[in-house]
Amino acid sequence: MTAALTDKAIAQIRRAALVRPRPPYPGQEWRPRTEAEQHLLREGYRLDRVRQVLLEEIGRLRQAASLTPRAEVIAAAARKAERLRDCPLTQGQLGVIAAAAAGESAEETAQRLCLSYDTIRSQRQRAVSRLDARNIAHAVALCTAAGWITAAQITGGVAP
Repeated sequence: MTAALTDKAIAQIRRAALVRPRPPYPGQEWRPRTEAEQHLLREGYRLDRVRQVLLEEIGRLRQAASLTPRAEVIAAAARKAERLRDCPLTQGQLGVIAAAAAGESAEETAQRLCLSYDTIRSQRQRAVSRLDARNIAHAVALCTAAGWITAAQITGGVAP
């Protein structure tokens, strides 16, 4: 039965290392005297290297597991491109519409994006006119219904 290594177990493995026996007198270095001691010391060094390699492999596997597979990233980009294919708005206009959908005023959006109030106001007006909407709320409804703005964009990636 294979059990997953916990963080505590990995920390114990990291702290563990080859420990030589105590020397016979303080200040002296321990040296193997017999062939058996030399053999055990060599095996200890070998096992310590194996321990280090295994820890590196565990780190590499954990990092690989935390990354999103490339196929998923490509599929998500393709879905987004398909969704935005018929959108008449620029990315900036979609951004200010999403900010309006989240309840931000034009002043708040301007401060957050470090743009002037007039820039945000003109982007909103252009978006409303390109969509033939009556006002900003109507533009938000049109973009949301068409799928050009998602709930993740409105809530900042936090599920409602």
